[in-house]
Amino acid sequence: MSPRRAGVRALSGALLLGAASVLADPPRGTLPPAPWTSVDPFPLPGAGVTAPLRLPDGRMAVFTRAPSTLALLDEASGTVRSSPVEEPPSDRVAPRCDARGRLVILGAGGTLFRLGLDGRVRVAAQLQGELLGVVERPDGSEVAAVSSHQRVDFVTLRADGSVASVRSLSASPMTTPVTLGGGRVAVGVPRGLAVFDPAGTVRVVPSVEGLRHLVSVDHGALAVTATAVFPLDADGVVAPPRPLPSPTRWWSSSEGATALAWVDGPPPAVLRVDRTGAWVRIDAPPFAESAVLDEAGAMLLASRLGRLVALDPDGRERWVVDLRRAIVPRVTLGDHGEAWVTAVDGNLLRLSSRAPSSQEAPRAHR
Repeated sequence: MSPRRAGVRALSGALLLGAASVLADPPRGTLPPAPWTSVDPFPLPGAGVTAPLRLPDGRMAVFTRAPSTLALLDEASGTVRSSPVEEPPSDRVAPRCDARGRLVILGAGGTLFRLGLDGRVRVAAQLQGELLGVVERPDGSEVAAVSSHQRVDFVTLRADGSVASVRSLSASPMTTPVTLGGGRVAVGVPRGLAVFDPAGTVRVVPSVEGLRHLVSVDHGALAVTATAVFPLDADGVVAPPRPLPSPTRWWSSSEGATALAWVDGPPPAVLRVDRTGAWVRIDAPPFAESAVLDEAGAMLLASRLGRLVALDPDGRERWVVDLRRAIVPRVTLGDHGEAWVTAVDGNLLRLSSRAPSSQEAPRAHR
């Protein structure tokens, strides 16, 4: 996967306004110039609880509840195969694939599972506390940050996903983890940043007052307060701040060149932020709960009520779509202009500009 594709897939977070003609496939990983015209539902064995995840073999994976299953869709055949899972995934950490192609989920009971594509547990790492997040170092190793009894634990994981070592600092963590230069991992604590280095030592680096978030972007990291963004160097030392227009509600980290942040305004907006802390403001509707950037810089906003808005790179509204059903508010972009959405009523939806084949027509607006 190219760095640009990885950036699209890492960002965190439609239908359709009405063209009748079938469109040629746009470039891979980009939103179409006109609204999707077809919604194809694929029934799931239960209510969907995660956004669609594209696997290395091209299939789409979704976790469901009632019953708790892993559902895999083969798009070519339209077949959905499901397997029971030991615990449903927690909604605090999004499922992902590791370097071995296994699905990594945080179970509702707090265990970090690695599943084969048959849904069976390959490794179960018992974490003694609340998982804040898992980050991958440049060498491919992983570190989990865990909050446990007013301390932060840095848990180094082996290649198979089992626990190799735990290093701790007596301080209550305040943020999710980020990677710094040289394989260091940082978490915000009341006295600054707890920085864990590959040699196994944990130290505190003084940081900014009022730290709210640590955000990864473009192989760098940002410290965020209510009023400003501070770039971090490889050791976690802050650079001069970039003032924010107003406090941010949520952030979406990215392996690509841009992170996203939501500000309530007035007026409400999404900020596109680079690794230096410089930002561009894009006015956005107040209902947006997630945003994703495509490879061309266009943005798709989504709400859990199924409202989708596509914006051009300059912020102009391209089209709006109303799916008229509740969804998991994160959209997965496909390779040929299509998109995938999990509906909470038990369907995986494919949004495309193919000849209409669905039984329901989305409402689209120019």
